[in-house]
Amino acid sequence: MKKGGFTLVEIIVVVVVVAILSTIVVARYNGSQERAARSLVYSNIDRAASVMETYQVPSSDYPPNLAGTDYVQSDGVSVALFTDAQQVRTYAPGSLNADQNAQLFLFACNAAMPIQETGNTYNTGCQYQASKKLHVTGQQGSNVIIEGPTINQADFVLTCGSVCTTAQQKIISDFIAQGGTFPITVPSKSVSLPAPTLSTYTDATRYCLEVGSIKFPNVIYYATSESNTPIAGPCPNDPELHYP
Repeated sequence: MKKGGFTLVEIIVVVVVVAILSTIVVARYNGSQERAARSLVYSNIDRAASVMETYQVPSSDYPPNLAGTDYVQSDGVSVALFTDAQQVRTYAPGSLNADQNAQLFLFACNAAMPIQETGNTYNTGCQYQASKKLHVTGQQGSNVIIEGPTINQADFVLTCGSVCTTAQQKIISDFIAQGGTFPITVPSKSVSLPAPTLSTYTDATRYCLEVGSIKFPNVIYYATSESNTPIAGPCPNDPELHYP
């Protein structure tokens, strides 16, 4: 007759079974989270591509940063827009409120993502957090969280070495070139951008729009002026398209 208690073998079996069940639960949870992220990204790029085409019909032009379209991105996604615009379109001093200024910086930041070098990916996206911080997602050692709610130019530092320093300088330069100003006040929500105030420019005739998941960098879609149906993957290399 067996005495009370578990044998070592039985304990090991229980531990193994629990571990297997935990792995299954985590895998299913992560899978459901990724599916939700994919749905969110797809709906954002579908909506953004639609407003780009609506904007283009009367104006024969594509706007930078989806400006003037009333598009507001969802939390948890990164948005980057590349066009063949011949001039950088700018905002007059004081024409952006604090939330719009912060949104302009976010567009500039995500246009520089991902930061990669020799097969390594250091940073993949930029987002504002509810805790009033700027998060530039990345690997261990390059993941950057900048405390807000006020962020000065000197506070914005990316940490993966020379390739990150180059990206950091470009983000700042592109932001300022469009009329953005420091300090940035971390907003409580995403907002749309008004049309730039520069009145003389050559129309942009082509674009590539890219929307990705902040949490799942592999979830990314793009749409173009030639085909606004979302396609899985990042924008293809095109020497005619650029940011800003």
